[in-house]
Amino acid sequence: MNVTPQFLYLGAFLLLTGLVLGDTSALVPASASPDLLAEALPVLKAGYVDFPGLHYKSGDQLKDLVARSDGGIQLVTPKEKMPLAPIISALLPGNIIYWRLASFTPGKSWDDLAAQLEQGSQQDGQGIILDLRSNVDPDDLTGAAQVAAFFTRNPTSPFIIQGSSVGIVSIIPFHPAHLFRQPIEVIINRETNGAAEALAEYLKRQGAVLIGQSTPGKVAFFAQKSLSSGQVLRYMAGFVRLADGTDFLDHPVVPDIGLAVNDQAEKDVLTLIGQGRVLDVIAESVPRLRLNEAALIRGDDPEEDAELASRENKSPTPPAVIRDIVLVSAIDSLKAIDLSQRRLPVSATVQ
Repeated sequence: MNVTPQFLYLGAFLLLTGLVLGDTSALVPASASPDLLAEALPVLKAGYVDFPGLHYKSGDQLKDLVARSDGGIQLVTPKEKMPLAPIISALLPGNIIYWRLASFTPGKSWDDLAAQLEQGSQQDGQGIILDLRSNVDPDDLTGAAQVAAFFTRNPTSPFIIQGSSVGIVSIIPFHPAHLFRQPIEVIINRETNGAAEALAEYLKRQGAVLIGQSTPGKVAFFAQKSLSSGQVLRYMAGFVRLADGTDFLDHPVVPDIGLAVNDQAEKDVLTLIGQGRVLDVIAESVPRLRLNEAALIRGDDPEEDAELASRENKSPTPPAVIRDIVLVSAIDSLKAIDLSQRRLPVSATVQ
């Protein structure tokens, strides 16, 4: 894979500034220690995007600034980082490509994913579904930009980071030889945040169809500083914008097709998908016995017999398979797009 010099510069920048990417630290109550405030205050004055908006005054403690920041300043306790779940790729019925993006970490390599898309483009496929629900890597704008590069040719950068302490940083990923030009569906939910939100909005503006629930609108660029207490001060150091200047902060991404979802059911579904069981969650719940010609000749009714047997506990109904209604809706939507395209006349003349 060829890596551009800009990509290397970004990596060096992230190392020098100590940014948290894919942070898995747990939030803890802010300490009232004046020593921590003495450590944190110079950093926040120099790097926090809206320090005047905190209305700092003499006598304030660090916990006061954290409370006023509405999530822009966090005090976290580092914990051992677990490996992020890699991108899961599967082929669904109808030659629909499915990517489960719990993080922006490729299972093998970005080149391998590019090869999958190129192969899918050569087949009679109906499109791709990008599943960004509950993405756990909100700071990985580099990974999000790389995913965007598979579907749109942007010579500059899909995202721009801008802040007083970081200047302007553009993220320029490598571009595959062939773009994926089939229809794109993106699944989002209330836990699609940060970099995943930015990616969803960017693809929506490029023509992708978004389905699911509105996102929280919390895309920002965070930096960190270790404190003497062993805790880490995490603070918003920059805004994330599209090339046209659109700011993401406090602007939720709204799906084109909104669906009401049971949160626990969706969590169960995502667990099964994470185990590689994506085909299970799009299957019919329970095979239904239907009245057919042979049963009619015999004078039987399989539906009625099954109902009576179930009531008498002679043949208990098998447990229903957990069904991913959002993913099924995305599949149906792609099929509808494909059907409408196939039915368009080869040529049409305006009379």
